[in-house]
Amino acid sequence: MTDVNAGGIAAYYDNLSRFLDFARRVGRGGGAQQGSAHRFLAGLPEETDADILGPERLDHLVLDAALAARLAANPRVVDAGCGLGGTIFYWKARAGGQYVGLTLSPEQRRRAEDEAQRRGLARDCSFLLRSYHAPLDPSYDAVIAIESLAHSADPHDAVANLSRALRPGGLFVIVDDMPAPHARPSFLAGFRSGWRVPVLLDVAGFHAALGAAGLTIVRETDLTERLRPRPLPWLRVLIAACGAMRALAPTPGMRDVLDALRGGFFLEALYRTKGMGYRLIVAAKP
Repeated sequence: MTDVNAGGIAAYYDNLSRFLDFARRVGRGGGAQQGSAHRFLAGLPEETDADILGPERLDHLVLDAALAARLAANPRVVDAGCGLGGTIFYWKARAGGQYVGLTLSPEQRRRAEDEAQRRGLARDCSFLLRSYHAPLDPSYDAVIAIESLAHSADPHDAVANLSRALRPGGLFVIVDDMPAPHARPSFLAGFRSGWRVPVLLDVAGFHAALGAAGLTIVRETDLTERLRPRPLPWLRVLIAACGAMRALAPTPGMRDVLDALRGGFFLEALYRTKGMGYRLIVAAKP
C-alpha cells in the first residue's frame, strides 16, 4: 500500500494539476490560484468574513474548528493529500508551526516545493511523495485530510495509520464527501469512476474508523448547505458532453481530465438530489 504509483493515481493527479494550472492561466483556476482545489463554499447570511471566498473559506473554517478544539501553539502538522500546498500555506500564515504535506503526485510536490521556496517557507513546509499508509513519526499535533481519504484504497487503515502519527491531545481533522443512504447508484458510480474513488465512507464509516483508531470526536459540522450545485438538467447535459468528448480524447491525460470533470458533475448531481453530504469532523487523541 506504500507504492506511490499504485493504480495510476499519481499520473491522474499529475494530469489534473497541469490542467488546473492551464485553467488558472486562462482565468478559470478551480482553486489553483490559492494552491488548492477544494469545494467552493458560500458564506452564510450571519457571517461577516465576506472577503474569504471559495477554497480559502474552507481553509478558514477548518483552521477555526481546529483552534476551537485547542490546536497546539506553533503546531507540527501533517496534511494528508496536500495537493499544491494551499492549506499548508494558509495554516502557516495564521497558526505558525511546521508542516509536512503528503501527495502521490510528483507534479504536485514539485509545484508545492517551488511555492514554499518562493514564499521563504521551505524550512517549515516540506512535501513528501508518500501514501497515507506509510508510517510517520508519532510527533504531530494535527493531521489534516481534506477531500483526500476518499481516494484511499483502505480508508480505515489510512485513518489508523495517520492517527498513530499524533501526539496525545493531537487532532485529526477530516473534511470529505459522505454519501447518504438514498444516493442514486448511477450517480455514485459515475462519481467514483471519474474521481478514482475505490471506497467511499459514509458518516457512520468515518465515525467507526476514528473510534477504532482510539480517537474521540470533539467537533462536527455539516457544511452541505454551503454548496451551490448546478441545476440537475444542466448537469445531465455536462455529464453527457464529457462522456462524448472522452470517447474521442486522443491521450490518457485528456481522458483523465475529462473523467475528473465528469466525476465532478456527478458529484454535483448527488448534492442536488441530496444523495451526498459534505462534513467537517475533528477528533482528538486522548
